[in-house]
Amino acid sequence: MIKNKLLLMKNIFTKQFRHFFLILFAVLLILQLLGSGTFIITKTKQLLFTVFITICLTSIFSYSRIYFYNYLLALLPLLSLLFCKTAAGEVITSVNIAYYSIFSLSFTNIIFFLYYYSTAYKTLRLLSPVVLLLQICTFLLSTAVWGYYTSSQSFPTATTILALLQTNISESYEYLQTNFTGQTLLLFLFLVFVYLVFSLLLHLRLKSCRINNMPPVAIAVFVLLNLLTVYKSSMTPDNFFTNTLRETRNALAQYDNFSAQKNARQKILGSLKSLPKNAAGVYVLVIGESQNKGHMSAYGYHRPTTPWLQSIKNQHGFLLFDNAYSCHSHTVPVLTYALTAKNQYNTLPLEQAASIIEIAQAADFHTVWISNQVKYGAWDTPVSVIADQSQTQYWLNGHLGETTQTTHFDLNLVDVLKKLPVFDKALIVVHLMGNHGSYEERYPHAFNRWTGKSHIDKYDNSILYNDFVMKQLFSAVKDLPNFQGLIYFSDHADDVDAGLGHDASRFTFDMARIPLYMYFSDNYIQKYPHTMAILKKHTSAYFTNDLIFDTLINIMQIPFPVLEETNSLADKNYKNTSTNLKTLYGKKSLSEDPFAD
Repeated sequence: MIKNKLLLMKNIFTKQFRHFFLILFAVLLILQLLGSGTFIITKTKQLLFTVFITICLTSIFSYSRIYFYNYLLALLPLLSLLFCKTAAGEVITSVNIAYYSIFSLSFTNIIFFLYYYSTAYKTLRLLSPVVLLLQICTFLLSTAVWGYYTSSQSFPTATTILALLQTNISESYEYLQTNFTGQTLLLFLFLVFVYLVFSLLLHLRLKSCRINNMPPVAIAVFVLLNLLTVYKSSMTPDNFFTNTLRETRNALAQYDNFSAQKNARQKILGSLKSLPKNAAGVYVLVIGESQNKGHMSAYGYHRPTTPWLQSIKNQHGFLLFDNAYSCHSHTVPVLTYALTAKNQYNTLPLEQAASIIEIAQAADFHTVWISNQVKYGAWDTPVSVIADQSQTQYWLNGHLGETTQTTHFDLNLVDVLKKLPVFDKALIVVHLMGNHGSYEERYPHAFNRWTGKSHIDKYDNSILYNDFVMKQLFSAVKDLPNFQGLIYFSDHADDVDAGLGHDASRFTFDMARIPLYMYFSDNYIQKYPHTMAILKKHTSAYFTNDLIFDTLINIMQIPFPVLEETNSLADKNYKNTSTNLKTLYGKKSLSEDPFAD
Protein backbone atom coordinates (compact mmCIF):
# COMPACT_ATOMS: atom_id res chain seq x y z
CA MET A 1 0.00 0.00 0.00
CA ILE A 2 2.74 2.42 1.03
CA LYS A 3 4.77 1.35 -1.98
CA ASN A 4 1.86 2.16 -4.31
CA LYS A 5 1.40 5.57 -2.72
CA LEU A 6 5.09 6.35 -3.11
CA LEU A 7 4.95 5.27 -6.73
CA LEU A 8 1.89 7.46 -7.30
CA MET A 9 3.61 10.44 -5.67
CA LYS A 10 6.69 9.83 -7.81
CA ASN A 11 4.60 9.79 -10.99
CA ILE A 12 2.79 12.99 -9.97
CA PHE A 13 6.10 14.67 -9.12
CA THR A 14 7.69 13.47 -12.34
CA LYS A 15 4.75 14.78 -14.38
CA GLN A 16 4.85 18.15 -12.63
CA PHE A 17 8.64 18.21 -13.00
CA ARG A 18 8.35 17.65 -16.74
CA HIS A 19 5.66 20.26 -17.18
CA PHE A 20 7.58 22.79 -15.13
CA PHE A 21 10.73 22.47 -17.20
CA LEU A 22 8.81 22.45 -20.47
CA ILE A 23 7.08 25.69 -19.48
CA LEU A 24 10.35 27.21 -18.25
CA PHE A 25 12.09 26.29 -21.47
CA ALA A 26 9.25 27.81 -23.51
CA VAL A 27 9.42 31.03 -21.45
CA LEU A 28 13.17 31.31 -21.99
CA LEU A 29 12.76 30.82 -25.73
CA ILE A 30 10.03 33.46 -25.89
CA LEU A 31 12.20 35.91 -23.93
CA GLN A 32 15.16 35.46 -26.24
CA LEU A 33 12.94 35.90 -29.29
CA LEU A 34 11.72 39.29 -28.08
CA GLY A 35 13.51 42.37 -29.36
CA SER A 36 15.22 42.92 -32.70
CA GLY A 37 18.15 40.58 -33.03
CA THR A 38 19.34 40.71 -29.41
CA PHE A 39 18.89 38.47 -26.42
CA ILE A 40 17.22 39.95 -23.32
CA ILE A 41 19.14 37.48 -21.20
CA THR A 42 22.89 37.80 -21.64
CA LYS A 43 24.54 35.40 -24.05
CA THR A 44 26.45 33.49 -21.38
CA LYS A 45 23.44 33.06 -19.11
CA GLN A 46 21.33 32.13 -22.11
CA LEU A 47 23.78 29.40 -23.00
CA LEU A 48 23.81 28.01 -19.44
CA PHE A 49 20.04 28.08 -19.19
CA THR A 50 19.62 26.43 -22.59
CA VAL A 51 22.10 23.66 -21.78
CA PHE A 52 20.47 23.07 -18.40
CA ILE A 53 16.93 22.97 -19.76
CA THR A 54 17.94 20.78 -22.69
CA ILE A 55 19.42 18.22 -20.33
CA CYS A 56 16.25 18.32 -18.26
CA LEU A 57 14.20 17.73 -21.40
CA THR A 58 15.25 14.10 -21.32
CA SER A 59 12.95 13.74 -18.31
CA ILE A 60 10.06 14.90 -20.48
CA PHE A 61 10.69 12.01 -22.81
CA SER A 62 11.56 9.17 -20.45
CA TYR A 63 14.20 8.05 -18.01
CA SER A 64 15.44 5.54 -20.57
CA ARG A 65 19.09 5.97 -21.53
CA ILE A 66 18.16 5.23 -25.15
CA TYR A 67 16.69 8.70 -25.46
CA PHE A 68 19.78 10.30 -23.99
CA TYR A 69 22.06 8.37 -26.34
CA ASN A 70 19.94 9.31 -29.34
CA TYR A 71 20.02 12.94 -28.33
CA LEU A 72 23.80 12.94 -27.97
CA LEU A 73 24.14 11.14 -31.30
CA ALA A 74 22.33 14.02 -32.99
CA LEU A 75 23.98 16.82 -30.99
CA LEU A 76 27.67 15.90 -30.80
CA PRO A 77 28.47 16.18 -34.54
CA LEU A 78 27.29 19.80 -34.49
CA LEU A 79 29.02 20.74 -31.23
CA SER A 80 32.23 19.07 -32.44
CA LEU A 81 32.64 21.91 -34.96
CA LEU A 82 33.45 24.21 -32.04
CA PHE A 83 36.43 22.01 -31.21
CA CYS A 84 37.40 21.82 -34.88
CA LYS A 85 37.47 25.61 -35.15
CA THR A 86 39.54 25.82 -31.97
CA ALA A 87 41.94 23.13 -33.23
CA ALA A 88 42.43 25.18 -36.40
CA GLY A 89 43.83 27.98 -34.23
CA GLU A 90 40.97 30.41 -34.84
CA VAL A 91 39.80 32.79 -32.14
CA ILE A 92 36.36 31.96 -30.71
CA THR A 93 34.68 34.34 -28.29
CA SER A 94 32.11 33.44 -25.65
CA VAL A 95 29.49 35.10 -27.86
CA ASN A 96 30.45 32.81 -30.76
CA ILE A 97 30.13 29.80 -28.48
CA ALA A 98 26.79 30.97 -27.11
CA TYR A 99 25.14 31.62 -30.44
CA TYR A 100 26.42 28.47 -32.11
CA SER A 101 25.59 26.27 -29.11
CA ILE A 102 22.05 27.64 -28.91
CA PHE A 103 21.71 27.04 -32.64
CA SER A 104 22.99 23.46 -32.31
CA LEU A 105 20.83 22.62 -29.29
CA SER A 106 17.65 24.00 -30.84
CA PHE A 107 18.36 22.29 -34.15
CA THR A 108 18.91 18.98 -32.34
CA ASN A 109 15.70 19.50 -30.34
CA ILE A 110 13.77 19.72 -33.60
CA ILE A 111 15.37 16.59 -35.06
CA PHE A 112 14.93 14.48 -31.96
CA PHE A 113 11.51 15.76 -30.96
CA LEU A 114 10.02 15.20 -34.41
CA TYR A 115 11.49 11.74 -34.68
CA TYR A 116 10.40 10.86 -31.17
CA TYR A 117 6.78 11.77 -31.81
CA SER A 118 6.76 10.34 -35.32
CA THR A 119 6.98 6.97 -33.54
CA ALA A 120 4.00 7.86 -31.33
CA TYR A 121 1.51 9.11 -33.89
CA LYS A 122 0.66 7.28 -37.08
CA THR A 123 -0.03 10.56 -38.88
CA LEU A 124 3.56 11.67 -38.23
CA ARG A 125 5.31 8.44 -39.20
CA LEU A 126 6.20 9.77 -42.62
CA LEU A 127 8.51 12.21 -40.82
CA SER A 128 10.61 9.42 -39.34
CA PRO A 129 12.82 8.64 -42.37
CA VAL A 130 13.06 12.33 -43.27
CA VAL A 131 14.29 13.34 -39.83
CA LEU A 132 16.65 10.37 -39.70
CA LEU A 133 18.09 11.41 -43.06
CA LEU A 134 18.51 14.98 -41.76
CA GLN A 135 20.42 13.66 -38.76
CA ILE A 136 22.70 11.58 -40.98
CA CYS A 137 23.33 14.58 -43.27
CA THR A 138 24.32 16.61 -40.21
CA PHE A 139 26.85 13.96 -39.30
CA LEU A 140 28.23 13.81 -42.85
CA LEU A 141 28.58 17.61 -42.89
CA SER A 142 30.55 17.68 -39.65
CA THR A 143 32.67 14.75 -40.84
CA ALA A 144 33.46 16.63 -44.06
CA VAL A 145 34.55 19.66 -42.02
CA TRP A 146 36.82 17.49 -39.88
CA GLY A 147 38.14 15.80 -43.01
CA TYR A 148 39.00 19.19 -44.45
CA TYR A 149 40.75 20.10 -41.21
CA THR A 150 42.72 16.86 -41.33
CA SER A 151 44.07 17.72 -44.77
CA SER A 152 44.56 21.47 -44.30
CA GLN A 153 44.73 22.13 -40.53
CA SER A 154 42.18 24.90 -41.09
CA PHE A 155 38.45 25.46 -40.80
CA PRO A 156 36.43 25.91 -44.03
CA THR A 157 35.58 29.50 -44.95
CA ALA A 158 33.28 31.12 -47.51
CA THR A 159 36.21 31.14 -49.92
CA THR A 160 36.61 27.39 -49.44
CA ILE A 161 32.94 26.78 -50.29
CA LEU A 162 33.12 29.07 -53.35
CA ALA A 163 36.19 27.22 -54.56
CA LEU A 164 34.32 23.95 -54.02
CA LEU A 165 31.34 25.22 -56.03
CA GLN A 166 33.71 26.16 -58.86
CA THR A 167 35.45 22.79 -58.71
CA ASN A 168 34.52 19.79 -60.79
CA ILE A 169 34.77 16.06 -60.11
CA SER A 170 38.19 15.64 -61.71
CA GLU A 171 39.72 18.53 -59.77
CA SER A 172 38.22 17.19 -56.54
CA TYR A 173 39.78 13.80 -57.28
CA GLU A 174 43.15 15.46 -57.86
CA TYR A 175 42.81 17.28 -54.54
CA LEU A 176 42.00 14.04 -52.72
CA GLN A 177 44.97 12.35 -54.34
CA THR A 178 47.28 15.12 -53.15
CA ASN A 179 45.92 15.71 -49.64
CA PHE A 180 44.45 12.42 -48.42
CA THR A 181 46.18 9.12 -47.79
CA GLY A 182 44.47 5.79 -48.23
CA GLN A 183 44.43 5.34 -44.44
CA THR A 184 42.61 8.68 -44.01
CA LEU A 185 39.91 7.71 -46.48
CA LEU A 186 39.49 4.29 -44.85
CA LEU A 187 39.15 5.96 -41.44
CA PHE A 188 36.52 8.32 -42.85
CA LEU A 189 34.51 5.46 -44.32
CA PHE A 190 34.82 3.50 -41.07
CA LEU A 191 33.48 6.43 -39.02
CA VAL A 192 30.56 6.87 -41.39
CA PHE A 193 29.78 3.16 -41.16
CA VAL A 194 29.95 3.11 -37.35
CA TYR A 195 27.73 6.18 -37.06
CA LEU A 196 25.13 4.76 -39.43
CA VAL A 197 25.05 1.44 -37.56
CA PHE A 198 24.71 3.09 -34.13
CA SER A 199 22.15 5.54 -35.44
CA LEU A 200 19.96 2.82 -36.92
CA LEU A 201 20.27 0.54 -33.87
CA LEU A 202 19.37 3.32 -31.46
CA HIS A 203 16.45 4.43 -33.57
CA LEU A 204 15.15 0.87 -33.73
CA ARG A 205 15.39 0.54 -29.96
CA LEU A 206 13.76 3.94 -29.54
CA LYS A 207 10.60 2.63 -31.20
CA SER A 208 10.25 -0.08 -28.52
CA CYS A 209 10.59 2.32 -25.58
CA ARG A 210 7.76 3.73 -23.55
CA ILE A 211 6.57 7.05 -24.94
CA ASN A 212 5.26 9.86 -22.76
CA ASN A 213 2.73 11.52 -24.99
CA MET A 214 2.22 15.26 -25.06
CA PRO A 215 -0.78 17.16 -26.39
CA PRO A 216 -0.38 17.94 -30.14
CA VAL A 217 -0.61 21.66 -29.38
CA ALA A 218 2.32 21.42 -26.98
CA ILE A 219 4.35 19.55 -29.59
CA ALA A 220 3.60 22.18 -32.22
CA VAL A 221 4.50 25.07 -29.88
CA PHE A 222 7.74 23.40 -28.80
CA VAL A 223 8.87 22.71 -32.38
CA LEU A 224 7.85 26.21 -33.50
CA LEU A 225 9.79 27.87 -30.70
CA ASN A 226 12.88 25.85 -31.56
CA LEU A 227 12.49 26.74 -35.24
CA LEU A 228 12.35 30.41 -34.33
CA THR A 229 15.41 30.01 -32.12
CA VAL A 230 17.34 28.34 -34.95
CA TYR A 231 16.37 31.20 -37.24
CA LYS A 232 17.23 33.88 -34.68
CA SER A 233 20.62 32.41 -33.80
CA SER A 234 21.48 31.86 -37.48
CA MET A 235 20.92 35.49 -38.50
CA THR A 236 23.79 36.93 -36.49
CA PRO A 237 27.40 37.16 -37.75
CA ASP A 238 28.48 35.82 -34.36
CA ASN A 239 27.29 32.37 -35.41
CA PHE A 240 30.40 31.36 -37.36
CA PHE A 241 28.71 28.42 -39.09
CA THR A 242 25.68 30.18 -40.57
CA ASN A 243 27.68 33.36 -41.21
CA THR A 244 30.03 31.40 -43.46
CA LEU A 245 27.06 30.15 -45.47
CA ARG A 246 25.64 33.67 -45.64
CA GLU A 247 28.94 35.10 -46.92
CA THR A 248 28.99 32.41 -49.60
CA ARG A 249 25.42 33.20 -50.64
CA ASN A 250 26.20 36.93 -50.84
CA ALA A 251 29.26 36.31 -52.99
CA LEU A 252 27.25 34.14 -55.39
CA ALA A 253 24.55 36.81 -55.54
CA GLN A 254 27.21 39.38 -56.38
CA TYR A 255 28.46 37.15 -59.18
CA ASP A 256 24.92 36.86 -60.54
CA ASN A 257 24.53 40.63 -60.42
CA PHE A 258 27.71 41.01 -62.46
CA SER A 259 26.11 39.13 -65.32
CA ALA A 260 22.70 40.77 -64.89
CA GLN A 261 24.20 44.28 -64.98
CA LYS A 262 25.90 43.72 -68.34
CA ASN A 263 23.46 45.94 -70.25
CA ALA A 264 23.77 48.74 -67.70
CA ARG A 265 27.57 48.67 -68.01
CA GLN A 266 27.31 48.73 -71.79
CA LYS A 267 25.37 52.00 -71.59
CA ILE A 268 28.06 53.52 -69.40
CA LEU A 269 30.76 52.38 -71.83
CA GLY A 270 28.86 53.98 -74.69
CA SER A 271 30.45 57.26 -73.67
CA LEU A 272 33.79 55.90 -74.87
CA LYS A 273 32.50 56.02 -78.44
CA SER A 274 32.87 59.78 -78.43
CA LEU A 275 36.46 59.69 -77.24
CA PRO A 276 39.34 60.10 -79.71
CA LYS A 277 40.52 56.73 -81.01
CA ASN A 278 44.02 55.59 -80.33
CA ALA A 279 46.36 54.08 -82.90
CA ALA A 280 46.10 50.55 -84.25
CA GLY A 281 47.79 47.74 -82.43
CA VAL A 282 47.56 44.15 -81.24
CA TYR A 283 48.08 43.42 -77.53
CA VAL A 284 48.35 39.96 -75.98
CA LEU A 285 47.48 39.28 -72.34
CA VAL A 286 48.64 35.87 -71.12
CA ILE A 287 47.24 34.51 -67.84
CA GLY A 288 49.32 31.82 -66.16
CA GLU A 289 48.00 29.39 -63.56
CA SER A 290 49.39 28.51 -60.11
CA GLN A 291 52.90 29.70 -60.97
CA ASN A 292 55.22 30.48 -58.07
CA LYS A 293 58.06 32.81 -59.05
CA GLY A 294 60.17 31.21 -56.29
CA HIS A 295 60.45 28.13 -58.52
CA MET A 296 61.59 30.09 -61.59
CA SER A 297 65.32 30.39 -62.29
CA ALA A 298 64.75 33.83 -63.85
CA TYR A 299 63.88 34.93 -60.30
CA GLY A 300 66.85 33.14 -58.70
CA TYR A 301 65.63 29.55 -58.23
CA HIS A 302 68.51 27.06 -58.10
CA ARG A 303 67.12 24.74 -60.81
CA PRO A 304 67.15 25.95 -64.46
CA THR A 305 63.36 25.88 -64.78
CA THR A 306 62.98 28.99 -66.99
CA PRO A 307 65.93 29.06 -69.44
CA TRP A 308 64.05 31.08 -72.08
CA LEU A 309 62.85 33.75 -69.64
CA GLN A 310 66.32 33.98 -68.14
CA SER A 311 67.87 34.48 -71.57
CA ILE A 312 65.46 37.20 -72.66
CA LYS A 313 64.78 39.14 -69.49
CA ASN A 314 67.55 41.66 -70.18
CA GLN A 315 66.76 42.20 -73.86
CA HIS A 316 65.59 45.52 -75.24
CA GLY A 317 61.83 45.96 -74.77
CA PHE A 318 61.55 43.25 -72.08
CA LEU A 319 60.57 44.09 -68.50
CA LEU A 320 60.66 41.62 -65.59
CA PHE A 321 58.84 42.81 -62.46
CA ASP A 322 60.30 41.71 -59.14
CA ASN A 323 57.56 42.27 -56.57
CA ALA A 324 54.24 41.19 -58.02
CA TYR A 325 51.62 39.47 -55.86
CA SER A 326 48.19 37.99 -56.46
CA CYS A 327 45.17 39.64 -54.84
CA HIS A 328 43.85 36.24 -53.72
CA SER A 329 44.90 32.59 -53.87
CA HIS A 330 42.01 31.24 -56.00
CA THR A 331 41.48 31.78 -59.72
CA VAL A 332 37.91 33.12 -59.75
CA PRO A 333 38.41 35.80 -57.05
CA VAL A 334 41.69 36.88 -58.68
CA LEU A 335 40.42 37.19 -62.24
CA THR A 336 37.16 38.76 -61.10
CA TYR A 337 39.24 41.72 -59.91
CA ALA A 338 42.18 41.55 -62.31
CA LEU A 339 39.96 41.73 -65.40
CA THR A 340 37.50 44.36 -64.15
CA ALA A 341 37.56 47.87 -62.71
CA LYS A 342 36.90 46.37 -59.27
CA ASN A 343 39.90 45.94 -56.98
CA GLN A 344 40.80 45.61 -53.31
CA TYR A 345 41.27 49.33 -52.88
CA ASN A 346 38.09 50.85 -54.30
CA THR A 347 34.45 50.72 -53.23
CA LEU A 348 33.04 50.13 -56.70
CA PRO A 349 30.28 47.45 -56.61
CA LEU A 350 31.31 44.44 -58.67
CA GLU A 351 28.11 44.52 -60.73
CA GLN A 352 29.02 48.05 -61.88
CA ALA A 353 32.63 47.22 -62.71
CA ALA A 354 33.37 47.19 -66.43
CA SER A 355 35.56 44.36 -67.70
CA ILE A 356 38.72 44.75 -69.75
CA ILE A 357 36.90 43.04 -72.64
CA GLU A 358 34.07 45.59 -72.50
CA ILE A 359 36.51 48.51 -72.37
CA ALA A 360 38.57 47.19 -75.27
CA GLN A 361 35.50 46.64 -77.45
CA ALA A 362 34.18 50.12 -76.64
CA ALA A 363 37.53 51.46 -77.85
CA ASP A 364 37.16 49.53 -81.16
CA PHE A 365 39.54 46.68 -80.33
CA HIS A 366 38.53 43.25 -81.58
CA THR A 367 38.61 40.89 -78.58
CA VAL A 368 39.79 37.27 -78.65
CA TRP A 369 39.71 34.74 -75.83
CA ILE A 370 41.83 31.57 -76.18
CA SER A 371 41.77 29.12 -73.28
CA ASN A 372 42.96 25.70 -72.24
CA GLN A 373 40.93 25.95 -69.04
CA VAL A 374 37.53 24.41 -68.46
CA LYS A 375 34.69 26.74 -69.32
CA TYR A 376 32.62 26.64 -66.14
CA GLY A 377 29.18 26.45 -67.67
CA ALA A 378 27.59 25.21 -64.44
CA TRP A 379 28.39 28.39 -62.51
CA ASP A 380 27.82 31.87 -63.92
CA THR A 381 30.99 33.35 -62.46
CA PRO A 382 32.36 36.70 -63.62
CA VAL A 383 35.27 34.95 -65.33
CA SER A 384 32.99 32.95 -67.62
CA VAL A 385 30.87 36.08 -68.21
CA ILE A 386 33.97 38.10 -69.14
CA ALA A 387 35.18 35.37 -71.49
CA ASP A 388 31.77 35.10 -73.15
CA GLN A 389 31.87 38.81 -73.99
CA SER A 390 34.81 38.24 -76.34
CA GLN A 391 33.95 38.48 -80.01
CA THR A 392 36.12 35.48 -80.93
CA GLN A 393 36.56 32.50 -78.61
CA TYR A 394 38.58 29.29 -78.74
CA TRP A 395 38.22 26.70 -75.96
CA LEU A 396 40.64 23.81 -76.39
CA ASN A 397 39.19 22.07 -73.34
CA GLY A 398 35.69 21.37 -74.60
CA HIS A 399 34.23 20.26 -71.27
CA LEU A 400 31.66 22.39 -69.48
CA GLY A 401 32.29 22.13 -65.77
CA GLU A 402 32.90 18.37 -65.87
CA THR A 403 36.65 17.95 -65.75
CA THR A 404 39.97 19.77 -65.58
CA GLN A 405 41.82 17.01 -67.37
CA THR A 406 43.37 18.50 -70.46
CA THR A 407 43.06 16.77 -73.80
CA HIS A 408 45.61 19.32 -75.08
CA PHE A 409 48.82 20.60 -73.60
CA ASP A 410 49.26 24.37 -73.52
CA LEU A 411 51.48 24.32 -76.60
CA ASN A 412 48.37 23.78 -78.72
CA LEU A 413 47.31 27.32 -77.84
CA VAL A 414 50.20 28.56 -79.96
CA ASP A 415 48.75 26.75 -82.99
CA VAL A 416 45.47 28.63 -82.44
CA LEU A 417 47.35 31.93 -82.29
CA LYS A 418 49.09 31.25 -85.55
CA LYS A 419 45.76 30.61 -87.31
CA LEU A 420 44.12 33.84 -86.17
CA PRO A 421 43.10 36.28 -88.92
CA VAL A 422 44.97 39.56 -89.20
CA PHE A 423 43.58 42.28 -86.92
CA ASP A 424 44.32 45.95 -87.14
CA LYS A 425 43.36 46.49 -83.49
CA ALA A 426 42.92 43.56 -81.11
CA LEU A 427 43.21 42.43 -77.52
CA ILE A 428 44.02 38.71 -77.37
CA VAL A 429 43.66 36.98 -74.00
CA VAL A 430 45.38 33.60 -73.63
CA HIS A 431 44.45 31.58 -70.53
CA LEU A 432 46.91 28.75 -69.87
CA MET A 433 46.34 25.61 -67.83
CA GLY A 434 49.86 26.35 -66.67
CA ASN A 435 50.96 24.71 -63.44
CA HIS A 436 47.60 23.61 -62.10
CA GLY A 437 47.69 20.41 -60.07
CA SER A 438 48.00 17.57 -60.68
CA TYR A 439 51.35 18.85 -61.89
CA GLU A 440 52.41 15.72 -63.79
CA GLU A 441 49.42 16.11 -66.10
CA ARG A 442 50.54 19.54 -67.34
CA TYR A 443 53.54 18.52 -69.42
CA PRO A 444 54.47 15.81 -71.94
CA HIS A 445 56.92 13.06 -71.02
CA ALA A 446 59.76 14.82 -72.84
CA PHE A 447 59.79 17.49 -70.09
CA ASN A 448 60.15 15.00 -67.25
CA ARG A 449 63.61 16.42 -66.46
CA TRP A 450 63.54 15.97 -62.69
CA THR A 451 62.47 12.37 -62.42
CA GLY A 452 61.97 12.10 -58.67
CA LYS A 453 58.50 11.23 -57.46
CA SER A 454 58.14 14.27 -55.21
CA HIS A 455 55.53 16.91 -55.98
CA ILE A 456 58.32 19.50 -56.14
CA ASP A 457 59.99 17.64 -59.02
CA LYS A 458 56.70 17.42 -60.86
CA TYR A 459 55.97 21.10 -60.24
CA ASP A 460 59.40 22.14 -61.51
CA ASN A 461 58.85 20.05 -64.64
CA SER A 462 55.58 21.91 -65.23
CA ILE A 463 57.43 25.24 -64.80
CA LEU A 464 60.02 24.12 -67.37
CA TYR A 465 57.24 23.24 -69.83
CA ASN A 466 55.46 26.53 -69.19
CA ASP A 467 58.69 28.35 -70.06
CA PHE A 468 58.91 26.41 -73.33
CA VAL A 469 55.27 27.24 -74.14
CA MET A 470 55.90 30.94 -73.51
CA LYS A 471 58.97 30.82 -75.73
CA GLN A 472 56.88 29.47 -78.61
CA LEU A 473 53.99 31.81 -77.85
CA PHE A 474 56.33 34.80 -77.75
CA SER A 475 57.79 33.84 -81.10
CA ALA A 476 54.30 33.57 -82.59
CA VAL A 477 52.86 36.86 -81.29
CA LYS A 478 56.01 38.85 -82.03
CA ASP A 479 55.45 38.15 -85.71
CA LEU A 480 51.78 39.19 -85.69
CA PRO A 481 51.05 42.21 -87.89
CA ASN A 482 50.60 45.36 -85.76
CA PHE A 483 51.92 43.59 -82.63
CA GLN A 484 52.56 46.10 -79.84
CA GLY A 485 52.99 44.30 -76.55
CA LEU A 486 52.68 41.12 -74.48
CA ILE A 487 51.80 41.12 -70.77
CA TYR A 488 52.13 37.93 -68.71
CA PHE A 489 51.02 37.34 -65.14
CA SER A 490 49.95 34.34 -63.09
CA ASP A 491 46.56 34.32 -61.36
CA HIS A 492 48.13 33.07 -58.12
CA ALA A 493 50.92 30.75 -56.98
CA ASP A 494 51.11 27.42 -55.17
CA ASP A 495 52.93 26.84 -51.91
CA VAL A 496 54.71 23.82 -53.31
CA ASP A 497 57.45 23.52 -50.71
CA ALA A 498 54.96 23.11 -47.87
CA GLY A 499 52.62 21.01 -50.01
CA LEU A 500 49.70 23.38 -49.31
CA GLY A 501 48.60 24.17 -52.85
CA HIS A 502 46.73 27.49 -52.91
CA ASP A 503 43.99 26.98 -50.33
CA ALA A 504 43.07 30.40 -48.93
CA SER A 505 42.06 28.96 -45.55
CA ARG A 506 45.70 28.02 -44.90
CA PHE A 507 47.20 31.01 -46.68
CA THR A 508 50.93 31.60 -46.93
CA PHE A 509 52.66 34.26 -49.01
CA ASP A 510 54.11 31.53 -51.22
CA MET A 511 50.58 31.33 -52.64
CA ALA A 512 50.72 35.00 -53.64
CA ARG A 513 54.23 35.61 -55.04
CA ILE A 514 53.73 35.54 -58.81
CA PRO A 515 55.70 36.32 -61.96
CA LEU A 516 54.90 39.42 -64.00
CA TYR A 517 56.70 40.36 -67.19
CA MET A 518 56.07 42.37 -70.34
CA TYR A 519 57.54 42.75 -73.81
CA PHE A 520 57.02 45.68 -76.18
CA SER A 521 57.82 46.00 -79.85
CA ASP A 522 60.18 48.62 -81.22
CA ASN A 523 57.16 50.28 -82.82
CA TYR A 524 55.44 50.64 -79.44
CA ILE A 525 58.60 51.99 -77.77
CA GLN A 526 58.97 54.62 -80.52
CA LYS A 527 55.33 55.69 -80.29
CA TYR A 528 55.07 55.70 -76.48
CA PRO A 529 58.54 56.26 -75.00
CA HIS A 530 57.06 58.00 -71.96
CA THR A 531 54.92 54.97 -71.05
CA MET A 532 57.87 52.65 -71.56
CA ALA A 533 60.11 54.78 -69.33
CA ILE A 534 57.51 54.77 -66.52
CA LEU A 535 57.05 50.99 -66.69
CA LYS A 536 60.79 50.46 -66.60
CA LYS A 537 61.03 52.71 -63.55
CA HIS A 538 58.47 50.55 -61.73
CA THR A 539 60.02 47.10 -62.32
CA SER A 540 60.94 46.86 -58.62
CA ALA A 541 57.70 48.41 -57.33
CA TYR A 542 55.24 46.36 -55.29
CA PHE A 543 52.13 45.41 -57.20
CA THR A 544 49.01 43.25 -56.84
CA ASN A 545 47.43 41.74 -59.91
CA ASP A 546 43.98 43.20 -59.30
CA LEU A 547 45.59 46.35 -60.76
CA ILE A 548 46.30 44.66 -64.10
CA PHE A 549 43.07 46.24 -65.40
CA ASP A 550 44.34 49.80 -64.81
CA THR A 551 47.84 49.01 -66.04
CA LEU A 552 46.68 47.33 -69.26
CA ILE A 553 44.30 50.16 -70.17
CA ASN A 554 47.15 52.64 -69.77
CA ILE A 555 49.46 50.46 -71.85
CA MET A 556 46.84 50.21 -74.60
CA GLN A 557 46.46 54.02 -74.48
CA ILE A 558 42.69 53.79 -73.98
CA PRO A 559 41.43 57.12 -72.58
CA PHE A 560 39.18 55.57 -69.92
CA PRO A 561 38.06 58.53 -67.77
CA VAL A 562 37.61 56.89 -64.35
CA LEU A 563 40.97 55.20 -63.80
CA GLU A 564 42.80 55.95 -60.57
CA GLU A 565 46.26 57.05 -61.58
CA THR A 566 47.93 55.50 -58.52
CA ASN A 567 46.75 52.01 -59.57
CA SER A 568 48.67 51.71 -62.84
CA LEU A 569 52.30 50.72 -63.25
CA ALA A 570 52.21 52.76 -66.45
CA ASP A 571 51.37 55.97 -64.59
CA LYS A 572 54.01 58.31 -63.20
CA ASN A 573 51.99 58.74 -59.98
CA TYR A 574 52.16 55.05 -59.05
CA LYS A 575 53.74 55.00 -55.59
CA ASN A 576 52.29 51.89 -53.94
CA THR A 577 54.46 50.03 -51.46
CA SER A 578 54.28 46.82 -49.46
CA THR A 579 52.76 48.83 -46.62
CA ASN A 580 49.56 49.91 -48.37
CA LEU A 581 49.11 46.98 -50.77
CA LYS A 582 47.20 43.88 -49.70
CA THR A 583 46.28 40.38 -50.72
CA LEU A 584 43.57 37.83 -49.88
CA TYR A 585 40.98 40.51 -50.65
CA GLY A 586 42.45 42.97 -48.15
CA LYS A 587 42.98 40.56 -45.26
CA LYS A 588 46.78 40.44 -45.51
CA SER A 589 49.20 43.33 -45.96
CA LEU A 590 52.19 42.65 -48.21
CA SER A 591 54.35 44.07 -45.43
CA GLU A 592 53.60 40.85 -43.50
CA ASP A 593 55.51 38.85 -46.10
CA PRO A 594 58.93 37.90 -44.62
CA PHE A 595 60.49 38.50 -48.05
CA ALA A 596 59.05 42.02 -48.41
CA ASP A 597 61.32 45.03 -47.91
